[in-house]
Amino acid sequence: MANKTVPGVEFLQHPIEGVSVVIPCKNEEGAVGQTVEEVAQALDSTGLDYEVIVVDDGSTDATRTNAVEAGARVVSHGMNLGYGNAVMTGIARANYPVIAMLDADGTYLASDLPRMLDEARRYDMVIGKRTWNNNNTSLLGRVFRKLLYYVILYFTNTKAPDYNSGLRVFHRHDILKYRGILCPKFSFTTSLTLIFLLTFKSVLFLPTEYKPRIGRSHVRYFRDALMTFSYIFVIVNMFQAYRLSLFVIGVGIFLNAFVWLLAVLAELSAATQVGLHLTACLVIVVGALAMNTYASARSCLGSLKVSEACAPRGDE
Repeated sequence: MANKTVPGVEFLQHPIEGVSVVIPCKNEEGAVGQTVEEVAQALDSTGLDYEVIVVDDGSTDATRTNAVEAGARVVSHGMNLGYGNAVMTGIARANYPVIAMLDADGTYLASDLPRMLDEARRYDMVIGKRTWNNNNTSLLGRVFRKLLYYVILYFTNTKAPDYNSGLRVFHRHDILKYRGILCPKFSFTTSLTLIFLLTFKSVLFLPTEYKPRIGRSHVRYFRDALMTFSYIFVIVNMFQAYRLSLFVIGVGIFLNAFVWLLAVLAELSAATQVGLHLTACLVIVVGALAMNTYASARSCLGSLKVSEACAPRGDE
């Protein structure tokens, strides 16, 4: 007798039976205990097995003590290694193949985790899309996010309304092989979103409330922006190098057009105009070579074998 189709609904991912919640933090004694308790309360209602892993990234306050007292497993870095490294440490120690992450500063609602986990059966990654207002962001932050939004839109041709949200759910097997090119610092979430979009993973953005943080922010906009853009160039160079080349060409055209306009308005001599055009071209060539060298170096690192500490476990 011939085989027949078995009717039913299948989901993109395997059924979720357990989740590891990773909470990276540094000097968050004022909110980490409350965050751990809220996560446990939210997941108790799901019937899923779960664990809460707090990764203390070199704190000098009572973060570790408060997290343990709230019921979390605490993995402690002896020194500050950065946000991204803290997340990867938590993933390496996780007992479940599904990873949820959120910050320990009280900005995210742990009560959103159950619906995000439900959607994670159908999507490769689910990201909490934050609602911005004057109470939870600054003017500089809004400008930086808008600029980065259009850069990512150009490179991925995908609208990512919140590319660096710290509230997200994903599957561990989708991330480990890219550890070498994920940013080890603040821009970890941006680089993770970019990789998922460029490798054609399904990403869902779910609206979520974003509350003012408890304690002092560790974000440094100019330093973090520089690192963010450098990792964007690395990742795009690996997956869609032609878009990066077109971007560099566009910058070159803009600079030379600016030189031409300056020459017309200032009535510069022909020799001076040629000199300015050559200088603009030299800046573009040197910049492009520097970006390509840096991207190639990071790409080689990304191709190295993932260490045994972060290798997938037997259930993957």
